[in-house]
Amino acid sequence: MFNNLFAQEGYGRKVVEELASKPYFGRGYLHNGDRKAAEFIRKEFKEFKLQPLGDSYFQSYSFSANTFPVEPTVRVNGKKLQLAINYLVDAASPAIAGKFAIQPITITSSTPEYIESLVTNTAWKGKVLFIDEDETLKLLKAPEWKVVLDQLKDRGLFEGIILNSKQKLKWRALTYQQKKACIITQNLKLDPTSTNQLAINIAPKLNPKHITQNVCGYIPGTSNTDSTLVITAHYDHIGGIGKKVYFPGANDNASGTALLLYLAKYYAENPPKYNMVFLAFSGEEIGLQGSKYYANNPLLPLAKIKFLVNLDMAGTGDDGIQVVNGTEFRKEFDRMVALNAQHKFLPDVKIRSTMNRSDHAPFFEKGVPSFFIYTLGGIDAYHDIFDRYETLPFTNFTNYAELLKHFIATF
Repeated sequence: MFNNLFAQEGYGRKVVEELASKPYFGRGYLHNGDRKAAEFIRKEFKEFKLQPLGDSYFQSYSFSANTFPVEPTVRVNGKKLQLAINYLVDAASPAIAGKFAIQPITITSSTPEYIESLVTNTAWKGKVLFIDEDETLKLLKAPEWKVVLDQLKDRGLFEGIILNSKQKLKWRALTYQQKKACIITQNLKLDPTSTNQLAINIAPKLNPKHITQNVCGYIPGTSNTDSTLVITAHYDHIGGIGKKVYFPGANDNASGTALLLYLAKYYAENPPKYNMVFLAFSGEEIGLQGSKYYANNPLLPLAKIKFLVNLDMAGTGDDGIQVVNGTEFRKEFDRMVALNAQHKFLPDVKIRSTMNRSDHAPFFEKGVPSFFIYTLGGIDAYHDIFDRYETLPFTNFTNYAELLKHFIATF
């Protein structure tokens, strides 16, 4: 069945629809979202008859996570803002509650002396600063602005910060809390002729030991070798806030997880030449926690890995795929390009140099040959509430899977 090209996309859609649904709550660190996703993947591995690595499909570990179990309330001049529509809480925000005068300020420098003048300004004591981020970035370069913002989040006589922008609202997950509460607003207008007021209640919970798990499966090869090919993808996403607002993460990375599961199913039914390991990581969105843990605690020796392919955001492909580390492993990249040219799977296979922001990086740093591949074009939903199953196009999911199968066959 799964050799059928149409079945590939059908299976991928089924997996993404499941993992991006509300019961998984963004596959983050509230309401057991990541645990539920891991259990779904485990059941698929078991049904495919993949062998576990060790005594279990799960590799458990823990990290710290700042969570928001109670939905915040934010009112500006008496008007309630809508979470994820008008504003988001900064992922590192500590608790804050009360009513505060809003103090608009303009950031013009990043020198230590200027920053010190900001954090020691007694006129701002007990107030919340309002900063227009778009205007700030006209005056400062992004790295300079980050230096200032990190300092403002860490100290000062003011109570908190409102960062306002015209840009769409994006969220993330973090392992820590900073000292100053912060919210990010979109297109918030203040009356410059009056005193603006903020009423706010944010009650985060910093969990110092969130227990989670990687999901690890294994298919023995048909040749008498211990060489191993590894397919990885992160199944976690950035979770949610409160009990209603969650970030589905259909493309990032339910789609990559779906592609990993499809390949696991395919090779379970069509035994590969080399051993194949399938690693579904948690904790990617909070600092590559799962892949770092596995790379430091491998269940099979890293030296046995012939090649690793890390899959992230596999749900579009209108403009082809991007291959990170293609410059480092040019022979393998050129083979993939040649296969694509021969079979016309995708519009393009683009090359990119090294990048350390996905789960291949901890392996690559330890000498494991690896690619990180993601699809290009299509929807621009990313780390927001709009990365949903219903709008994910699956433009080239089938052809992408076929290219990977042909590429794996070259080893």
